Amino acid sequence: MEVEGSRIAAVYAGDHPQATDLGNAALIPGLVNAHTHLEFSDLEKPLGPVAPFTEWIRSVMKSRFESSGPAESKIQQGIKESLGAGTTCLGEIATSSESLQLLEQSHPAPHSVVFRECLGFSADRVSEQEQIAADFFEERTGPGHEVPIARGLSPHAPYSVNPDLYLRLVQLARDRGAPVAVHLAETRDELEFLERKQGPFVELLTELGLWDSQILRDGLRMYDYLAPLAELSSALAIHGNYFGEAEIKFLKQSPQISVVYCPRTHHYFGHTPHPWLKMIGQGINVAIGTDSRASNPDLSLWNELLFLRGQFTEVSTGLILECGTFSGARALGLSQEIGSLVAGKRADMALIQLADSSDPLSGSDLLLNSRSYVSRVMLNGCWVN
Repeated sequence: MEVEGSRIAAVYAGDHPQATDLGNAALIPGLVNAHTHLEFSDLEKPLGPVAPFTEWIRSVMKSRFESSGPAESKIQQGIKESLGAGTTCLGEIATSSESLQLLEQSHPAPHSVVFRECLGFSADRVSEQEQIAADFFEERTGPGHEVPIARGLSPHAPYSVNPDLYLRLVQLARDRGAPVAVHLAETRDELEFLERKQGPFVELLTELGLWDSQILRDGLRMYDYLAPLAELSSALAIHGNYFGEAEIKFLKQSPQISVVYCPRTHHYFGHTPHPWLKMIGQGINVAIGTDSRASNPDLSLWNELLFLRGQFTEVSTGLILECGTFSGARALGLSQEIGSLVAGKRADMALIQLADSSDPLSGSDLLLNSRSYVSRVMLNGCWVN
């Protein structure tokens, strides 16, 4: 492979007289973490309890309230951890401007799409959150990243965003040509909340003084939250743990919508098996994310891929690697620039130190092997560690 400046100039099929011997290693495209929340990067372990899910949400709210120290240091910690683990692109959900500023001004920093999170279930929050979203697109951060950071919106989830606000945010993103990321079908309780206006989410909203049964129309389904996303050029349906046949059929017909599967977070909450392989089999783009340290022990997308290898031994290494590279780039609207080792694309790569093939414990898969690890990372044509 030949690199000139920040780009891949050529990819050679065999030995090349000017090639550098990297030893028992493999070069792969830089990993793409399609979904994370860097603001929780200082957590030493995931939050609990995990059930019901609303108790975990209460723990997240408490963590935010009791958190000490500047948000900047936590986000910077997450950026550093991500790069060190081979991640060269992030889909970041941001509750403030710090992520955008740090990702644009820090060097090195992964390429990123920063989605401004918006929350507001009650009607009186709609205008305020809509204004926050509009201001996000106009915010100036000064000179910075070699590659401009893309901006998008994240109406958080059906249980935390007023339906009118949800539609207005999607329309704003459409008018701006911006992507949207929304948490959908993460738990069964979410389905009960929409379809029957019952369950733990009603209890939580009532406790917070936000519940009004008139906000949700009768007969609302998860499908109703997917449908508006088809108007966008790019959208991410985060989690999708409980998408049913109707949602999967719709996604099959809407190639601009990608699903982001977060394997270790999914496992942490003990969900039923995720339909990611079924979705891929029907042509749906499935990317991989770590979510945050509130539900994951680390931010390593490499560890997500190793986890998938351990859980799905029948799935090819190529497919798992594609989910963590090209599929993520496609989900974030960046597949023309990153995600594969092709001449003309950005020289973003991870060098994987391979397991010893003579080790009887290494198995046949030397790449996605528990003894293989990310040893170096290249970003924009420069080794950054």
